[in-house]
Amino acid sequence: MLLSFCITCMNRYNQLKKTLPENLKYNKRGIDDIEFILVDFITDDTNGIENYIKTNFKSELESGYLKYYQTDELRYWHSSVAKNTSHILASGKYVVNLDCDNFVGLNGYLYLLNKFNEYGNNTIIHQSSNKFKSGTMGRISMSKENFIKLGGYDEQLQPMAWQDGDIIERGKLLGLQYENCSDCRYNRAIRNEKSSSVINCYTKPNYKNMIQVNKVIVNYKLYNKMIIANNHFKNRKIGVVVKKII
Repeated sequence: MLLSFCITCMNRYNQLKKTLPENLKYNKRGIDDIEFILVDFITDDTNGIENYIKTNFKSELESGYLKYYQTDELRYWHSSVAKNTSHILASGKYVVNLDCDNFVGLNGYLYLLNKFNEYGNNTIIHQSSNKFKSGTMGRISMSKENFIKLGGYDEQLQPMAWQDGDIIERGKLLGLQYENCSDCRYNRAIRNEKSSSVINCYTKPNYKNMIQVNKVIVNYKLYNKMIIANNHFKNRKIGVVVKKII
């Protein structure tokens, strides 16, 4: 397996219905080399994702092109924990964070593979459009080997904000090359207001407050060259336990 698109979702059924069918359809040329991993973080608010997936993507599930997992161990949204969970499940050489409101684009998998062929394995490819509120900041790809070396996304951070910039900067300290690839054909997203993005966090905290707290944590760790995240956890794997749904 060459490439794993890692998708996380908590109560975002309406957005997933728009992005997932297109992403699967437009990248079937690479079905032997890529996989889409969807982790559904279920809550008491049942949203119908399981039935939707089983009804509409039977062949994709059977072939392994789409892999669907569920877990109720993350009761409230935490970006780093969620992303780590999906990335650890990946079997691809390269892991791609794909927020559930993001579109890959026509043959977007091939675009990424060509970029890794061009720049090499020790590269972070960031598909951000560099536009405020574009929803593409999280489109980060790297080899799974380097993702593991970095310890994944930092789970010590507040639920949202800075986790993407943090893993990029730690990657640079590790010696990885950073490439920003802003081709809008491959990095479209459904726009969300931050008030809706934080709605599943445990205390409905103010996003600006999370930015401020995480900025302090990230800058402290980067200043002290703390490259590996989550090594403060003893005998604990990153992410949470899931079950695969056939």
